[in-house]
Amino acid sequence: MSVDTIEKAIRSILVNDSTVKAITNRCYPATLPQNPEYPLIVYYKVTGMLDHHLQGPSGLAHPRFQVEAWATTYDAAKALANAIRGALDGYTGTQGTVAIGSILMESERDTYEDVVSCHRVIMDFFVWHSE
Repeated sequence: MSVDTIEKAIRSILVNDSTVKAITNRCYPATLPQNPEYPLIVYYKVTGMLDHHLQGPSGLAHPRFQVEAWATTYDAAKALANAIRGALDGYTGTQGTVAIGSILMESERDTYEDVVSCHRVIMDFFVWHSE
């Protein structure tokens, strides 16, 4: 039996979004694959905060995710980043059994990776979801 996780939910939102799909279907957790084909998306949880009230855990979590758009040109990386932002920022809904109260973008920064000769747009998102 497969367990639904927020990581699977984030990936599902991205790979099923029509604007993202028009650019790429490559979406990887945590690291680049060996010999990657660009453009692609890498995502991972940066922090995992749990919500509590006076009687203990509330059943909600509030992690921060980093989602990265990788491409061989700056324009392609920015186009993919815009598609990712459109899919995630402001999202509410259910993916599998994970109820997502909100996904909100916190920050964005651009960088160039000399080792792989690629542009990368790094975005941070806060996610409120059921555990």
